[in-house]
Amino acid sequence: GGPSPPPIPPLGAAPAGTGPPNLLKDVDGAIRVGALVLTHFDRLYPSAAMLVAAKSLNLGPGDVQVDLGRGVSLTNLRIRTDSQLQMYTYFYKDRDGRQAFPIDSFFDVYSGKIPAEKYRDKIVLIGPTAAALGESPPTPVAAATPGVVTLANAVSSILQEHFFVVPGWAGW
Repeated sequence: GGPSPPPIPPLGAAPAGTGPPNLLKDVDGAIRVGALVLTHFDRLYPSAAMLVAAKSLNLGPGDVQVDLGRGVSLTNLRIRTDSQLQMYTYFYKDRDGRQAFPIDSFFDVYSGKIPAEKYRDKIVLIGPTAAALGESPPTPVAAATPGVVTLANAVSSILQEHFFVVPGWAGW
């Protein structure tokens, strides 16, 4: 027994947590929304995006407040959701040839080619981006978006309060 070691000790020992991005596909297979709170055996748990956002503000899971059917709060941040606590994520476009979220090669970081200092005081998400390593469903800004990039969009949407709100009458 006991807990299993992190996948790569130098990197896995330092993060605040690990978890899968919560990718919810729309009817056409595209990703537009993300659940901010998940239910497991009638208990509510913050999603990976909420946990990352909380940690970046020096907060923990207990600081995530749920207003069932209306939204989720993280101290002063109020994220309006649909009735199932899903946020319509804002997806950031690349601009002037620069990626909305910089992606560095794991090998370059691990081997020291990219200095670790680059990541000081930054939110760092680690995950596969190569097409052969995982599913990369479409999003509003790209035909294929790796899950870790979708998670980056969700975290930024939460922290900057950039998200879309669907009015209650929209179902009509």
